[in-house]
Amino acid sequence: MKAINTIAVNAVFEAVDKSSTSFTERLLLLGVCTRAIAYPLAMQWAAKKYGVEAKPGQRGMTLPRYSAADKAMRRVLDVCFPPAERPQSTSKSASKSDPVTSLLKRYAALTGAEKRRFMMSLGK
Repeated sequence: MKAINTIAVNAVFEAVDKSSTSFTERLLLLGVCTRAIAYPLAMQWAAKKYGVEAKPGQRGMTLPRYSAADKAMRRVLDVCFPPAERPQSTSKSASKSDPVTSLLKRYAALTGAEKRRFMMSLGK
């Protein structure tokens, strides 16, 4: 097996890491400071480059899903605004309370007879 030159590989990784920063800095100078602002601009660029038409979707304009234009747009946005630097979205269906606390509150709301019946059902 051929030995891998880790110094050269690390140099490539450093160049890639610095390149996204330089792209982001250049966009900041142009007034594009977030992915949300860059999204429609990247969509226009990709549509023009690949000769596709952006169409209205449920949440605004969109390119044909999984098309070359869509992939190019997402690739460019990911380079300029890396996913690791984006805030993580929270699930709207995520529970706001602790499930154990929720169960204890529900158990405490039961009547005495319901509690005995519940405890008996656990014993079976």
